[in-house]
Amino acid sequence: MNMTCSRLLAALVGRAGRTAAVALVAAGTLGGHGTAAAATTGALPAGAHAVRTTTDTDSATDTATVSDGATARSALRERIVSIARGQITPAGQDPEKTGTCDKYFAYADGTEKQSKCAKTAWCAAFADWTWHQAGVKPAPTTLSGRGVGKWGQEHHLFHNRQPARGERPYTPVPGDLVVYGPPAYAKGGHVGVVVAVNHDGTIDTVEGNVGDKVTHRHVKPADARGGGQKFHISGYVSVPGA
Repeated sequence: MNMTCSRLLAALVGRAGRTAAVALVAAGTLGGHGTAAAATTGALPAGAHAVRTTTDTDSATDTATVSDGATARSALRERIVSIARGQITPAGQDPEKTGTCDKYFAYADGTEKQSKCAKTAWCAAFADWTWHQAGVKPAPTTLSGRGVGKWGQEHHLFHNRQPARGERPYTPVPGDLVVYGPPAYAKGGHVGVVVAVNHDGTIDTVEGNVGDKVTHRHVKPADARGGGQKFHISGYVSVPGA
């Protein structure tokens, strides 16, 4: 490249104020007049083509998009946690006697929407309701605690607490659902909402139908049990898209 071309390209880069510029790749040595004309008019001489590199603007746009997506996912999880914590039964109250827990059946399948918490196990209804209220899509509608785990498997969202050979260990995240008992569309088991994951490996959960109330629990996953059968935690259902 001759001196004229070098000076013109340097001037163009200076005026652009960007770190990336258009690179000229020629099949042969560029002549003085042809190079000057190309640099001045923006046209490329015969045998040359432009190679566009990423600009600062492109990078900023991509970064903003990624950041916005991460913020939205974080906000969704925070919403789940906030809703779950807001349902913890105050001391001295009995939601089954007052019927205030009947609302958790709003997203149940078919006629199960008419269920009464005083007569129907409602831990899964509470977990379903929490996700639906937060705007999670899709979200389970089963009234089976173990069924929530099965739903998670069908949607590729279930993570075993004890991973099988070749599986990566999964650390739960606030907003996830914690499942007690092997996943299956069957009665029994238990399910709750993870609201905190602690440095010592313990987790905090909010679970419906524990002592007939919405209750906060602080548990060690390896030891925790839930449901009438006292099942161990089988795994977690992660929030879709988050």
